[in-house]
Amino acid sequence: MEKKSVVPMLAIALLGCIALMLSVMGGLYAYNTFVATAPAVHAQAGSDKGPNWTVTPVTVGGNTQLVMVITEVENPFESGKTTKQMAVYEVKGNNGKADLYFVAARTMEYDFKFPDIQGVSTNNDKYSPVKLKKVADDEAKKRKND
Repeated sequence: MEKKSVVPMLAIALLGCIALMLSVMGGLYAYNTFVATAPAVHAQAGSDKGPNWTVTPVTVGGNTQLVMVITEVENPFESGKTTKQMAVYEVKGNNGKADLYFVAARTMEYDFKFPDIQGVSTNNDKYSPVKLKKVADDEAKKRKND
């Protein structure tokens, strides 16, 4: 063999070894990341919690599946403060495919603090979060003056 033909063969062999090494390293990385230390994924009957959210499945009437999401977000009416929001979605579908349909959303902070205002239920359209905040501010001013 001539010296000229040995150098390209060695270069190709070296590149082949490097490619094999990189594939083994990539395979080990993928295995360790996605299989060996992957977090468990499973469906559960109870609530699933995160740092600022909770997701709870609810069945109504035996056949209506709902998902309730409660999260803590920045209050749109008071900068720098947070508020708890609840959103309800209906789950429709089967065979591994489901669609989420938005049902309702509420500001829970107002629901807990104001079940009735002057004997009138707040569970209707005329009590929006902005109006409830105004009522709360007016009541706070009255108590401050007393």
